Amino acid sequence: MKEKLKKLVGIVKAMWNKPLPGRFLTLKEAGAFGIYALGNSWIYNSLLLVVAVTQIPYFYEIPAVHGYVIYILGTLITAIFTPIIGNAMEKKRTKWGRYKPYILFSLPALALFTMLAMWIPQYDDLNSTIAYAYIACVPSIAIAVFANNMYQTMPNVITPNHQERADIMTPVGLLVGFAPTIMNIIAGPIRSAYIDKGQEYMAMRIIGIISIVLGIICIMFIIKVKERVYELEVAPDIAFAGKEDGEKPQPETDAEMASESEETAASVPAAVQVTASVEAGENTEEQPVAAPPQPAAAQSAATVLPAPVKKGNALKDFFALLGNKPLLILFLALIFGSLREFYAQFRLLIIQLRFSPDVTTALDIMGLPNTIIGFASTVAMLLLPIVTRKMNRNHIIIMFTSLGMVVCAILGFVGIENIPIGTTSAVVLTILFFIACINPTYLLVPVMLGEIADYQQAKNGKRYEGYLQNYIFTIPGVFTQIAMLLAWIWQSAIGFEPAQISMDIQELHFVAESTRAIANEWFNAAFLLSAASAALMIITLLFYPLTKKKSAEITAKLQSEAANMDEMGEGNKEEFDATVAAETERLSDAETSVDEESDGGTVAEEGAEDDDRENRAVAPESDGKAETDDENGLR
Repeated sequence: MKEKLKKLVGIVKAMWNKPLPGRFLTLKEAGAFGIYALGNSWIYNSLLLVVAVTQIPYFYEIPAVHGYVIYILGTLITAIFTPIIGNAMEKKRTKWGRYKPYILFSLPALALFTMLAMWIPQYDDLNSTIAYAYIACVPSIAIAVFANNMYQTMPNVITPNHQERADIMTPVGLLVGFAPTIMNIIAGPIRSAYIDKGQEYMAMRIIGIISIVLGIICIMFIIKVKERVYELEVAPDIAFAGKEDGEKPQPETDAEMASESEETAASVPAAVQVTASVEAGENTEEQPVAAPPQPAAAQSAATVLPAPVKKGNALKDFFALLGNKPLLILFLALIFGSLREFYAQFRLLIIQLRFSPDVTTALDIMGLPNTIIGFASTVAMLLLPIVTRKMNRNHIIIMFTSLGMVVCAILGFVGIENIPIGTTSAVVLTILFFIACINPTYLLVPVMLGEIADYQQAKNGKRYEGYLQNYIFTIPGVFTQIAMLLAWIWQSAIGFEPAQISMDIQELHFVAESTRAIANEWFNAAFLLSAASAALMIITLLFYPLTKKKSAEITAKLQSEAANMDEMGEGNKEEFDATVAAETERLSDAETSVDEESDGGTVAEEGAEDDDRENRAVAPESDGKAETDDENGLR
């Protein structure tokens, strides 16, 4: 048992700097990525406390329609700029990588506009408040959505191993969930402390400052994570080493070659494709002769740079991706399922109104139920590595989305007003919300995005990261806001205004029964909309074609054609085993040293006695030898 424990410790120590065989991430890198994810979560979730469809009207005390319009504008801005940034990522790789610079450069703007949005100025003029809400919240949404999209893209960038992508999302998800869990615990009491003074906005300012400072520190850890994306084509700088800069030919892109023979181009090794593109040039007399394809050993000796990507038609590239069937099915599923968690927009208000007749008491106790509900995501994360080994990705989402659909259908048809306010509502609603939140969809969609990007890269050599982000994250987000705006028509017909709750608290110091009744009617409608949207998403995902087996085949193809395998840092069994053996031996040596030190007194005494005996035995010989030498010297 002791030896097994030593070996286990040796394995963990080896994983700190060496990836497991067949894997790519070291434990040190995984930890750094997790800390970065935590920082992103701190800022993103603190922003959502104020900048959400429901919370904007509540805190800014403006009509509800502005919350929907602000969100639509923010996500539309992201949709416009994401492909532009995506093209820039595809064209150039810096010493920091392709993706990390955009995370780091957008960080100051993210922090600034998050703080502006959470500052909530206290103007007397309603129009001034509305103007400030648009000026502060629209950019904050745009930047926050982009930052969150980058976070969800990064697992596919730091490792090409599909299972490793899924596995890493469990510990990372735990760290990501840590931020809202802490905020759930502290936000309620902070808000409660200021709400009686009529200064709830001060609580948001304090939470914002804390979250931004912690978030910036944590996000900087992304610098410690290496990017690993297969490069299928070598840049001319490498393929034509030794030529003058002005003589380097520009190879055609895989997409252009694929227009003549897609299947042939996909099967030709990277270096050969570069040579073939030169031979296809119009003015061959002025072009230098291409070097023969380099063997793998020669390629590994140099740093591989991606081949330059020619400027293309952004709109054409965007619509060309509609030929990617897995992308199209997932895109439609996310569109149809855009309201599957619509009820969650109102969950904080439900807790305020249903967990206690007194709003202040409800805020004081909201930390515990919110923490319990948040723990559901932890359960989903722990289940993720298990289910991803047994099931296809779409089947996993279908299974867990069904739980949320059933919960919303029950609450919508039964009616939330029929659950007694107070302890009964606190217990029943906490349990039901917990069940609905056991869903790893937000962890799986980034993994599926990576598989779709691999599929597209195998198809024509380009990953189209920016466009894929739009299809999977941004455009569904826009549709979500548009669908919510359409739902607002129903909300307006019912007469529910979140700002009315805030005004009741300030003017009456309690929520009027008429306000509660209107809110209950709208909450039931939101549950029914969520259940219907979840059902449509489930039906669409039944047609998703990219299975585990197919994804594995695509990865193997990319790996066999990659020109930068030496840079990827894939774990080697012999090297890892040798590291484990060295660490285990070091532990054994350290233990032996400790044992010797613990017996130091006895060993020292015994050693001293042995030395004395040895000295007494050797001394006569030494003296005799010395005398003989002296005598010989005299003679």
